Amino acid sequence: MSSLHSVIKARIMELQQKSFLIIALASCPVTAQTQLANELNLSGFGTVAAAKSDNNTPVFYGRDIADDWCFDCDTTFGLQLDWQISNELRSVLQVLKRPQDTFSSPILERAFIEYSDSGHRYKVGRLRSPMFIMSEYYYVSSAYPWLRLPVDVYGGNLGITHFEGASAEFNFELFEQFQLSLTPFYALDNEENYELYGRSFTLDVKNAYGFSADIYMEDSQLHVSYTDVEARQIFANQPDVCFNLHLVSFGASHTIGNWHLQTEAVLSEDIRANWYAGIDYRIGMFTPYIQYGQSRRTKESNSYLLGVRYDFTPQFNASFEWQQIQGRKNVISGQFTLPQNTSESFASKVDLVSIGLSFTF
Repeated sequence: MSSLHSVIKARIMELQQKSFLIIALASCPVTAQTQLANELNLSGFGTVAAAKSDNNTPVFYGRDIADDWCFDCDTTFGLQLDWQISNELRSVLQVLKRPQDTFSSPILERAFIEYSDSGHRYKVGRLRSPMFIMSEYYYVSSAYPWLRLPVDVYGGNLGITHFEGASAEFNFELFEQFQLSLTPFYALDNEENYELYGRSFTLDVKNAYGFSADIYMEDSQLHVSYTDVEARQIFANQPDVCFNLHLVSFGASHTIGNWHLQTEAVLSEDIRANWYAGIDYRIGMFTPYIQYGQSRRTKESNSYLLGVRYDFTPQFNASFEWQQIQGRKNVISGQFTLPQNTSESFASKVDLVSIGLSFTF
């Protein structure tokens, strides 16, 4: 195992050196950029929105929407630079301002080198976790029907969307009508600081690995993934909490004419089953949608979502949503991100409205 760590760390160091070279090339005079136009590609995406709830206790981890209009709770902006080094070798660098970040302190969301051979892909560096159907487009609101990803499934990971390590993607054709994609992955040890319900802690991940499998047929997709995580929560002046998570997720997406249906569930011994199901229908440039979701054990809640999306162009769209979250009348309830005020009566539900603009280029 130690030799595997050494190999992966060496590849990541090499990737970082190549990333600095990419930045240097992108900063060169226009003539140099034109000379490399066939190898370099810059793309981006973003979301600006206004959101408001009817409760002064904030909801949604990383967004903290409360009863005052918030104009940056959903704001996202990302830039991605792709460098096609050769026919088989590609490097990707993505800088991202998440909803919880400021524009002056974005993060390096993805940075990897990819080698392709006979339809299979091998990656090393900072990679996207492949747990869910929409993981690849986690922050790209234009890629899914809703303004935000379903909180019942995508909202329980502390905002952890990437890892440093290695993955492989093996693609096969089945019976001349199905496409099978298998993606095993391995993550290096990592330590990050987080805050949950007003308490700061350090999450020390010692071992993480897993796989995902996807079956595609025309406009349908079936997804399954398994992730094994060995970690430790470190609190100040409190005993550490050690745990081993075995996460299994299932998902299905199907399009029939103008109708689109999608559902996903994540299961583990600690959170039981969190799931959602949604349907949307395209009418010209309008796409109305509804969604229902449930969270269990750690966050017991039911969520109801109604919304409509309008596509001005394939790269620019607007969304309007109403959402209700129902929980229990407890200090810690539903999708609230802070304990409720004990001097006031506890709320068991919260309603929020959101208006957003999303774009890609």
